[in-house]
Amino acid sequence: MEECELCGREMGIVHVVSIEGAELRVCAKCSAEKKILYKEDPSQKALGEKRWVAPQKGKKDVELVADYGEMIRKKRESLNIPLKVLAEMINEKEHFLARVESQKTTPPDELVNKLERALKISIREEE
Repeated sequence: MEECELCGREMGIVHVVSIEGAELRVCAKCSAEKKILYKEDPSQKALGEKRWVAPQKGKKDVELVADYGEMIRKKRESLNIPLKVLAEMINEKEHFLARVESQKTTPPDELVNKLERALKISIREEE
């Protein structure tokens, strides 16, 4: 079986996603909140079958601004909110928010929404 390129789990159905312009073969869990290009079923691989995922109607493609981590950190510091307190406010783990602020992790849409509401900032830009 093939392994997920993000987490290393073995995959049944392969989800090919686009992350910052790179195509990665990931598991279903890692494909959440990512732009899915298509899915491959290993049992159909011999036939070369790919199931393309159509973009959702009415949804605009939204990307994070290049310096989203710095924007989050600066706004949090300007409001004198420690990282631990922000984590409690939005019900997230402190170490995960630290990774987002240092841009080692791309936040999922749900977290982006929480951060934008809590800090009253916008860290997305439309394509």
